[in-house]
Amino acid sequence: MNVSVYRMQTCIKMCVLIAGLAFIGVNTLHAADQPDVTIHAVVTGDSVESLSHKGAMTETIYMSQGRTRVDFDAGPELRGRILRDAQHVWLLRANQVVAIPDNHIAVGKVAQLDPQQPCWDLGFACQQVENRVIAGHETTGWRYSHAGQAGPDGTDSGVLWIDAEQGIVLGFDARDLGEHDHRMQAVDVSYDKLDEDTFALPKATQIMLQKP
Repeated sequence: MNVSVYRMQTCIKMCVLIAGLAFIGVNTLHAADQPDVTIHAVVTGDSVESLSHKGAMTETIYMSQGRTRVDFDAGPELRGRILRDAQHVWLLRANQVVAIPDNHIAVGKVAQLDPQQPCWDLGFACQQVENRVIAGHETTGWRYSHAGQAGPDGTDSGVLWIDAEQGIVLGFDARDLGEHDHRMQAVDVSYDKLDEDTFALPKATQIMLQKP
């Protein structure tokens, strides 16, 4: 594995970044009933700041029927895409045609939750706190702790805010087990229908086989 790919994987696992926000947390039993979603968000925190000249990462998150795509940009060397469905997680680096399998990436794993019991499926308890309006949407806040790596972006404790109707994660302020800060906030949310091609690997992409 070359240095640039290793650095990107390290950054993603530290920031546990992008999506995620979002989301094996989608309730797969009801995924077909959920509207398609596109979220534009900004991710900050000390782990991002230490690896990005920009000091922040921008994300565009697409979700449809249990599938998630996260396009992330933290500068020329930390730019790419994550594609996630029920069976696979692929990391694609910008301007390359290789899809790297990595089921340990937490980005995009926790993104849509039960609006009434958001932490139930994640396996830890949470307590409702103050509401916020994020990107024009009313959200409910939930404080959690002792989550291990099960919180948004692999975090252990913090507060997450979800859309009060759809349960979509629109923000969080949290820390991981290594005491790194992770903050994400949506700046725009839309519910337009997404094309199937949105979640497909780009044409001519080479798939790196998972080691046995």
